[in-house]
Amino acid sequence: MPSSLGAAALLLALLLALLASSSPFAHASTPAHARSASGRGYLAVPVDTVQRPRREAKAKGKRADQAYESQLENQDFFYATDVNIGSPPQRVTVLVDTGSSELWVNPDCSTALTTAQSQQCVGFGRYDPDRSRTPPAGPFGEEDINYGDPSDQSTQTSVSIRYYRDTVSLGQARIANQTFGVVSASKGQSQGILGLAPSLKGGVDGEKPYSLVLNTMAAQGVIASRVFSLDLRRAGAEQGAVIYGGVDRSKFVGRLERRPIVRGVQGEYRLAVELSSVGVTLPSRTPSSRTRSFAVEGDDANVMLDSGTTVSRMHSNVALPILEALGARDDGEGYYRVPCSMARARGSVDFGFGAKTIRVPLSEFVLDLKSSASTCYLGLVLTTDQQILGDSVLRAGYFVFDWDNEAVHIAQAANCGKPDIVPVGSGPDAVPRATGNCREDDARPTGTARASRSCPTIDPSCKTGAAVTQTDGPGPSGIADGGQGDDSAGPRVEAARWMPFAVAAASLAVAYGGGVGVVW
Repeated sequence: MPSSLGAAALLLALLLALLASSSPFAHASTPAHARSASGRGYLAVPVDTVQRPRREAKAKGKRADQAYESQLENQDFFYATDVNIGSPPQRVTVLVDTGSSELWVNPDCSTALTTAQSQQCVGFGRYDPDRSRTPPAGPFGEEDINYGDPSDQSTQTSVSIRYYRDTVSLGQARIANQTFGVVSASKGQSQGILGLAPSLKGGVDGEKPYSLVLNTMAAQGVIASRVFSLDLRRAGAEQGAVIYGGVDRSKFVGRLERRPIVRGVQGEYRLAVELSSVGVTLPSRTPSSRTRSFAVEGDDANVMLDSGTTVSRMHSNVALPILEALGARDDGEGYYRVPCSMARARGSVDFGFGAKTIRVPLSEFVLDLKSSASTCYLGLVLTTDQQILGDSVLRAGYFVFDWDNEAVHIAQAANCGKPDIVPVGSGPDAVPRATGNCREDDARPTGTARASRSCPTIDPSCKTGAAVTQTDGPGPSGIADGGQGDDSAGPRVEAARWMPFAVAAASLAVAYGGGVGVVW
C-alpha cells in the first residue's frame, strides 16, 4: 500500500491523467437515443454510454428466450451502465460489478476526494422516490455494506442504504417491484453499483433475502434463466457489452469452456473459479514464441472474476513467476515497473482454466503513465486475501456467468463483426456449447500500451485511484436470489496509482475508484 509522498503523488496522478484524457460526462444533460437489435429469439438493447450520443430505439415484444444487451463504456476507471428507475423513468449511471450482489444508487457526492470527482458523481444522476408515480415502496429496511480488500486499508469503502421497491429498466427490459438500495450515507464512493454476483447472505434488515436484479429478470420472464455474458474488450475500445440471457458468438474465439463456480477462500459466495496455471509468452528470435508456464494449486488457485476491480490482485506464489519472467521491478510501494517497450512486444500473460487458456496481450497488461519515457507499470499487485482477476485480465476473455448451474463459460475475447446473439434457454445445459465466429487473428492487439498522463510534479492534492472489489466474509453455499449484507463483495477503493486497465463493456463503464466500486 502506498505510504510515501512520492507514492501518493504517482497514485493521485493517475486520476487526473484519466480525467484529462476523457471527455466530460454529458449523461445528465443529454437526451437518450437508444438503439435496439432484434433477431430470432432475442432482443439486444443497447444502454447508451455516458459520453456518446444516443440513438433511437425500437421496442420489440418480450419473449422468454430474449437476450437483453446493455452497452458498456470504457472510461478507463470503471464500467458503467444506465438504469432507469420509477415512473417516469429516472436515469442513473451505475458501475457494473461482478464482485458484489446489490443494486444501490445515490452516493453522497460531497464525500468525493476532489471537486472533479464530485462533479462526475453529480453527473451520474439520482433517484428521487417522491418523483415516481409507480408508486414506490419504502423505505422498509436498511443495511451497511463494506467494500475492499481486507489486506489493504486503502481499498476499503462503505455505504449505508435504505431499501425501496420500484420499477427498474435496463435498456428496454422492465422489471417490476425490484428491491434496491438508496444511500443514506457513504464513504469513498462516487457512483452507484449494479451488483451481478449471487448471494445467500443478508437481506433487508437481515431477514429473508430479497430477489436480486438477475433473479427478478428471470422470474418475470424477461430472460429464460439467470445467465449473463460479459464482454469488456480491449483498453482502447469505447464500448463493450453485457448481454442478459444470451451469448454473442461474434465476440470470442473457439468453444466456450465450462468451469464450475467455487466458493471464495473463506467459503463465501463469489463468482470465483479455479485457476490451473499462469504463464508468460514472449517473442523469440526464432519464428515461434517461447512460453513459460507454472501450475497453480491449493488456495492459490481460487480466483474471483471481478469487473469492479481495475488491476488484478494475486498471491505471491502466483504473481512472482509472472513478475520474474517479465523482469518487473518493485518500485518500493508494491507496484511493478517494466520498460515501456514491453507493451510493443507481441507477447502475453497467460491464465489457464482447465483446457482453456486466456492470453492477455502485453499491450493490455502494461500501463503507460507517461511520467517517464521508458518506465511503465504492470496491471498486477500482490494480496494476502482473496485473489481477484480484474479488468487487466477480464478484458482479454469472454465470460458467460450461469447462476442456475453454478458455472462460468470462458473463451478468448475477440471482435469480428455484427452481433450474433444466441439466446440462452433453461436447464442444466442452458448455455450452448457455442463456437465463436472469430479467428485467432481477430483477438490480436495492435501492440501499443494503454497511455495515461501523471501529475507533473509531486503534488499531494493530485489524487488517483483504482477500483477493487471483493467480498469480506464467509457465507452459506448454493446460489439463491438473496441480497447481500454487511460483508458483500463490493467496491473497494484502491488509493493506488493504478489508472485502470478498464475497457469497454456494454452497459458498463470503468470508473476510477476503489475496488468493487470506486473510491474517490
